[in-house]
Amino acid sequence: MSLKQNLRKQLRQKRRNIKSKSSFDRIICENLICCDEYLNAKTVLFYAALDEEINIDSCIHDALLLGKAVALPVCMDSDGNMEFYYIHSLDELKSGTFGVREPDISKCTPVTEFSSSICIVPAISYDKRGYRLGYGKGYYDKFLEKINIISVGLCYNELIVDELPNDEYDIPVNCIISQNGIYRVRQGE
Repeated sequence: MSLKQNLRKQLRQKRRNIKSKSSFDRIICENLICCDEYLNAKTVLFYAALDEEINIDSCIHDALLLGKAVALPVCMDSDGNMEFYYIHSLDELKSGTFGVREPDISKCTPVTEFSSSICIVPAISYDKRGYRLGYGKGYYDKFLEKINIISVGLCYNELIVDELPNDEYDIPVNCIISQNGIYRVRQGE
């Protein structure tokens, strides 16, 4: 088992054991919708959380109520390519790749313009440099490499570590939001 696979297993177990998950999820969502990156964005690229991830459905509702454009990803293939599609309601999602809720592409429109957008990036863990430990498929790294966009990581404070292993293709986020607040990453450190 590789170092990243071993870390994934350990940190996912640690995440499953977090007490007060729903309370922390609510606080993280409040911190997100109060941060400048979110407030200044016209479009927010969200993800649909799995059960063990931070539930951000309330943030999606908030963005829709504020009149922001809201989009979620669709995995296009097994090579790590994904596209974002606009939604107007969580009812427009269906079970997709890896059992993740995705926009129904027969009813939703693809995002082609990313100016004034932010991307909320899921992860198991983040380090203080903004690097993430995801699920090992590389979807977000490929997307962030192609699109110059402000990226925001959401993470339980207990899962923010000093340093994670990273490769040359890993793309760090610009800031990390936990239940303890907002940590802006200084790129190049």
